[in-house]
Amino acid sequence: MNRRRLFFPSSPRGGRRAKRFCRASAPVCAAASLLLGVAPAAAEFMTGADISALPVLESRGAVYRDAGRPGDLVPMFREHGVNWFRLRLFVNPNGQGVVTNDLAYTINLAQRVKASGAKLLLDFHYSDTWADPGRQTKPAAWTNLTGAALEQQVHDYTRDSMAAFVASGAAPEMVQIGNEISNGLLWNDGYPWSGGSHNAGFDRLADLLKAGIAGAKAGAGPEQEPLIMLHHDRGDAWGTTSSYFNRLVARNVDFDMIGYSYYPRWHGTIAQVEQNVNNTAATYGKPVVIVEAGFPSRGAQFEPQEYEFPVTPAGQQAYLQSLVDLMQNVPGDLGRGVFWWYPEAVPVSGLSVYEGGRYGLFDAGGNLLPAIDVFRAVNPPLPGDFTFNGVVDGDDLAIWSSMYGLAGQGLDADADGNGRVDGADLLVWQRALTEFFQAPATTIPEPSALAVAASLALIAWRWRRSPSR
Repeated sequence: MNRRRLFFPSSPRGGRRAKRFCRASAPVCAAASLLLGVAPAAAEFMTGADISALPVLESRGAVYRDAGRPGDLVPMFREHGVNWFRLRLFVNPNGQGVVTNDLAYTINLAQRVKASGAKLLLDFHYSDTWADPGRQTKPAAWTNLTGAALEQQVHDYTRDSMAAFVASGAAPEMVQIGNEISNGLLWNDGYPWSGGSHNAGFDRLADLLKAGIAGAKAGAGPEQEPLIMLHHDRGDAWGTTSSYFNRLVARNVDFDMIGYSYYPRWHGTIAQVEQNVNNTAATYGKPVVIVEAGFPSRGAQFEPQEYEFPVTPAGQQAYLQSLVDLMQNVPGDLGRGVFWWYPEAVPVSGLSVYEGGRYGLFDAGGNLLPAIDVFRAVNPPLPGDFTFNGVVDGDDLAIWSSMYGLAGQGLDADADGNGRVDGADLLVWQRALTEFFQAPATTIPEPSALAVAASLALIAWRWRRSPSR
């Protein structure tokens, strides 16, 4: 018998289930891997969402609906395939509008992300407000810091922020050292396009980036060091991005991933994005992510030009599908994901929302749009995963038990979609566990097989709830 295949079924769906079970149940699977010689899981494709403004919109009365049902956006997105969330962090924001992302606010939102079973990308802006190619303003409290003093401040601030996330149980799996830093950060010290051949400017930028990277690792500790991403805004411009990253690589800036933005409103075509990401992967050998994506679902009359895709819900979906397709086809399995920026944007009273929410993933009434189904197709929910946290365990059994006997549409524990929660849905949960052992799919699992599977689930469930974890 092929013992490796016994634990990780060869079918795509079965293999995906096993990989997700192990990501959430590390102690169980680590032991099983040693015993059975299981090969490492394939690289994860990130289907992400930057929901940094969510609590602000919720406080203003935003209601999010999926097929007419109101609900919490975070588990709603998890149900539709989102496996990563991105959150920005400002140093000392003024609290006006959506410029609210201080440490306490961001940790609270990060805890919601972690409770959903998703992973977290933390985006350090190193500013009190928005940082992008057109503005990289120092925090007011850092105004007079330059040179080594500024580098030390960047290191210590990053270290202390990371330590706070770790202490709160919301350690980020990845961090960005700066946001859209194609023109540097912390101006004027970190502005790279200065000094004749730009050598002096890039020297200063590299030193600041190294300080932030070292701080992130120190704050997380050796057991939880995050992946490091550097984020350039021009996802469509190989000539521009290669010139930039060549200079950072030459200065030994140590990073793990390259992130790009791609908005058709500001950038070029899908073909240009494909050329850039493919060349990036081939040249630097690092994973590439479209870490900011966005396209409107309505309001074509407000756009400055026509695009490759119509400004409709279907056009928004086609845009995202094209991005996911090209990223999944980057040579060497180095296309690692797509994140949608500000998907939670909906019109609310008393708040100016970017483009009236046209670039979000909901219509003006808060109803989820079909573009999200692109992510769901990449990461479909597991049968029996009634909490939509990416693992089938005792929590899901508790949900089924609490909903047993209910009838209606859209019930979380209605695994077979027949409009009621009954014994057939429990069988789906049982099969999801026993599939790890390739139990027959047409009968209720044998008691011995179910006992083994349930024991693994119980161990994983207790481990996940352990205070020492």
